[in-house]
Amino acid sequence: ELFFMQTMQGKIEGPLVVTRDLDVHGTIVGDTTVRTNNTLHLRGVITGNLTIEKGASAIIFGIVEGRIYKAGGTVVINHPQKSGRDVPSNNASSSIDSL
Repeated sequence: ELFFMQTMQGKIEGPLVVTRDLDVHGTIVGDTTVRTNNTLHLRGVITGNLTIEKGASAIIFGIVEGRIYKAGGTVVINHPQKSGRDVPSNNASSSIDSL
């Protein structure tokens, strides 16, 4: 069985609801929701909140400017690294709230 991930690039006007596996390179303006059994890969920024439904996952190489709401899904965030003293501590990660 083959799974194809849709790819989007550039500035995406939200709110965005992910209803299939999606790979985004760019900025999602507004809130983003990843529905059950779907995956979001993002290289870039979400300017709003990120909601992960049960069974969904999000892998973020970048920044979520809003809050992250998890309802049993999986979120992995890799913050962009800065050099020297500007490296954020692990404690300075995004806040995670349960629905």
